[in-house]
Amino acid sequence: MGTKIKGTLPPYELNGIGEIRQQLLENPEGQHVAIVVLDCVSIKHDVVEGDLVPTPTIRLLRIEPETDPDQAAALMAWAKGLTDRRIPPPARPDPIPGLDLTDVPSGRPGALRSVGGDRA
Repeated sequence: MGTKIKGTLPPYELNGIGEIRQQLLENPEGQHVAIVVLDCVSIKHDVVEGDLVPTPTIRLLRIEPETDPDQAAALMAWAKGLTDRRIPPPARPDPIPGLDLTDVPSGRPGALRSVGGDRA
């Protein structure tokens, strides 16, 4: 069962991605941490092998990037904890994309080189 995402971002004042635009351009392969608020904008029902299968489409309501490397690392560690509760580590493939904590010793907050870019 999948989920789709609506391709439109919120208006600028609710879309913090503009705040990290330059970092995205300079470090496109790096990870960038943000808190996202979303809702379900629609549900489509497909027939799969005779069964109705609902597919939600989510809409991004707000995006707030974290540019402080220490705070970004703390959010990543928190996200890993949420993933561990949802999918216990022995039952999931590792590494999980976007949850690479190799720069965070023992999952504790630390400086991630690829999150939030360089701070002056």
